[in-house]
Amino acid sequence: MRKKWTIREIYLAFLAISLLIFGGYSMFFNHEAVDYSSIIYKVNPDIVKTEKINKSPLTFKVYTKDNADKFYFVTFTEAVGYQSTIEVMTMINTEGNIEQVEVIKEGETPAFFDKVKAAKYNEKFTGLTIFDPIYIDNAKGYAGSSEGIDTNNKVDGVSGATISSAAITKAVNDGTVVVADKYFDENVINPFCKFKFGLNELALLLIYIIAALSVYIKSITKYRKWILLYTAIVIGFYFNKFATFGMIYSFLSGSWPAINNISWYLLIIGTIGLILFTGRNLYCQWICPFGATQEAILKFGGLKQIKLDAKLVKLFRLIPPTLAYLALMIVFYTNETQSLAYDPFGAIFNLTALPIMWMSLPILIFISLFQYRFYCTYFCPIGLIFNLITKLRNGVVKLWKNEKVKA
Repeated sequence: MRKKWTIREIYLAFLAISLLIFGGYSMFFNHEAVDYSSIIYKVNPDIVKTEKINKSPLTFKVYTKDNADKFYFVTFTEAVGYQSTIEVMTMINTEGNIEQVEVIKEGETPAFFDKVKAAKYNEKFTGLTIFDPIYIDNAKGYAGSSEGIDTNNKVDGVSGATISSAAITKAVNDGTVVVADKYFDENVINPFCKFKFGLNELALLLIYIIAALSVYIKSITKYRKWILLYTAIVIGFYFNKFATFGMIYSFLSGSWPAINNISWYLLIIGTIGLILFTGRNLYCQWICPFGATQEAILKFGGLKQIKLDAKLVKLFRLIPPTLAYLALMIVFYTNETQSLAYDPFGAIFNLTALPIMWMSLPILIFISLFQYRFYCTYFCPIGLIFNLITKLRNGVVKLWKNEKVKA
C-alpha cells in the first residue's frame, strides 16, 4: 500500500493539475477571433475600406478616404522573437514600396523590446522596395544579415535586441515576398529562410557534443572547469546563447521559429533529445552559461560553502515550481508572455533585463560565493522543466524494463 501523500506532494499535484486545466482551457477554448479589419482601421485611420484577398499570409486590399480608386496591400505575418511570437502588419503601395510597418502583437521581454520601440524600428522599413529582399544590418551571424551583400534595401538592427528586430524583419519579408510574387509577378527569396551555420552555431554545437561524450568518456570530467569557463565566456557572454523559459513555452505551445534557427533548435530540441537519449539533464550540468558562471564564482571566490538546514532546503525547493506556476497562470490569463522573463540571463549576458532582475542579480552573485548554484537549485524554471523531463523519461524506461523482465 502506498504511504499517505505529504503536504509537499499535495501542493505540487495541485500546481500541476490546475496548470493543465487552465492551460488546456487557454489553448483550446479561450481564443477570441481576431478582427484584422478593425486592426487596420485602428492602426491607420485613413483607411475606409478593406477587402480580404489572400488567406496565407493574411492579405487585404485597402482603400483610403483621400482617393477611392487608390489602394494598398496590407499583410499580417508573424515570426518567433526572443521569447514570443511577434505579429506584424505591413502596408505596401501599388508601386511596390513599403508605406507602413506596425507591430500589432508581441510578448517580448520589456527591457529588450523597449529598445526596439525607442529606435522606432518599424519606421525604418518605410520606402523600402518589395522587389528585393530586405536585409538586416549590424546582425553578423544571423540569417538575413546584410553582411557581404551590396544592397540599400536593409534596416539597421537594434543593438541589444537583435533577435527581436530580426524577427520583425523576417515577418515583413514573409509578407512582401508573397505580395511581390502574387500581385507583381516578381520572384523574391526571403533571406531569413536560408540556412546560415556560423561561429555561434558551431560554438554551441561543440559544447553539445562535449556534453554528450561526457556520458561515455568519463575522463572528460577532468577538464570540467575549463569546459565550464568556455561555456560561460564563449556561449554566454560572447554569443549570448542560452535557453529561456519563454523559449520552452514557445516550444510547448507550438510557436516554433523557422527551421534555419539552428541555435533555438539546439537549445530546446537538442537538449530534450540529449535527455531522452542519455537519461541525464546535460544542459544544466554542462551547457547552461549561468550555471557555469555560478560555479566559477564559487570556485574563484574561495569561500567556505554554507550548508543549509534540511528543512529550509525542502522549503526552498518549492520556489521554482511556485514561480513557474504563477508566471504561466499570468500568461494563460493575459495571453502575454512577459511574465516568463524573470530569469537573470539577460541581465548578466546582455546587460538588459527587467528592473527586478537588476536588483536581484547582485544578491544571486553574492550568495553564489558560498552556495553551489544557488539560483539553479532554488529558482530556475529551466532546470525544473528539464529535470522533470529527465525523471519522466527515466521512469518510463524503468517501467518498460520491468515489464520486459516480467514478459
